[in-house]
Amino acid sequence: MTRRANPRAPRAPIFRAPTRRALLAGGLVAGAGLALPRVGLAAEGTAARSFEVLRDGGPIGRQTTTVTRNGDALEVTVRVRLLVKVLGIGAYRYELDSAERWEGGRLVSLDGETNDDGAKEVARVRREGGRLVSSGTWSGELPDEAATTTYWTPAFLDRGVWISTQTGRPLSVSVAKAGPAEIPGPSGPLAVERWQVSGDIDLALFYDARGEWMGSAFDAGGATAQFRALESAPALAPLWAG
Repeated sequence: MTRRANPRAPRAPIFRAPTRRALLAGGLVAGAGLALPRVGLAAEGTAARSFEVLRDGGPIGRQTTTVTRNGDALEVTVRVRLLVKVLGIGAYRYELDSAERWEGGRLVSLDGETNDDGAKEVARVRREGGRLVSSGTWSGELPDEAATTTYWTPAFLDRGVWISTQTGRPLSVSVAKAGPAEIPGPSGPLAVERWQVSGDIDLALFYDARGEWMGSAFDAGGATAQFRALESAPALAPLWAG
């Protein structure tokens, strides 16, 4: 039986893509058959990528995503450290550490801890008896094929529910290919494909021709927030296929 969600409504951080509306009954189906970027295959290994986080063009921190494949098991860790200053004084702090494990393209576990400017939130997801269950800030049963809000593989674009690494909450999304774009890259302007996400998350994701996630952009409380990749190698996306 699905347990009731935590009644405390989550705050919308000033840098993350805010929730636009309540979770839709049954969820939305992300565009089945989307022409996703093609990626090569890699049996196993570890790859990491760091992102600079900007708010209205000014740097406010970093995120590092690390992916490790060992046989059929895949581990993903994310570390985020942000600090917004006003007149040189710290006005908002955000810290997130998450770790997830995948086997055969299905999420096995997710552990996340967040300090959202003093407010603590937790993601705790486990596969129990064939069911995927969240017992963190949000509690309840999750869709078996759910992705997460780590964005690092384009395979997630074809899944209709993403799990918040901050709260464990399921987020219904719809994804549409929005055409070519150019963003600042590690060594100059970078040609990418823009994918527009809507539903419980509203943001743009940018992947290069290799299928590598190279950044994102969204409205953050009236400001423009951006994640910009600081390096392009090594590749993360091939580790998904194994």
